Amino acid sequence: MTAIVTGRAVPLIAAAACVLFTGVLAAADDQQGQSYDVSVWAIRATKSNSDVSDELKPIVKELKKRFNYTGFKLEQKKQGKTEKGKAFSVELFAGFKAKVTPLERKDKRIKLKIEVTKRERGKDKRLANTTFTITRGRFQLLGGWKIEPKSEDVLIVAVSAR
Repeated sequence: MTAIVTGRAVPLIAAAACVLFTGVLAAADDQQGQSYDVSVWAIRATKSNSDVSDELKPIVKELKKRFNYTGFKLEQKKQGKTEKGKAFSVELFAGFKAKVTPLERKDKRIKLKIEVTKRERGKDKRLANTTFTITRGRFQLLGGWKIEPKSEDVLIVAVSAR
């Protein structure tokens, strides 16, 4: 079978080829971008002082806006790599654990699932199980969980991915 291409059909064929090629490039980019760098920070928030860890100073305004505390100490900082759909699990201090699962990357946005648990009486108690979309490299803050029963200090978990 032979097709005859007239002058009018050429622009349509060229446009269709461009759309197809763009789709192939986007799919290839999505396949190559399946690795994620994940950061999980464990932050102790307190009302007993107004000290702020140096590493938290870039996000202290957001911490104070979202949580009614005056002092913020970076207790732990965990970083690692994971793949799309696979959890990055970390043990935090005081029996807390976090699990971050990248679900999707679209442009500069990353969709993450995060689970936070605390070990109590031999079992992991679920504190958070949520999904959110962040701008790549920005932190999502969640928490406000008491670290110890007799203390007013709470845990805030900051999660970021690239």
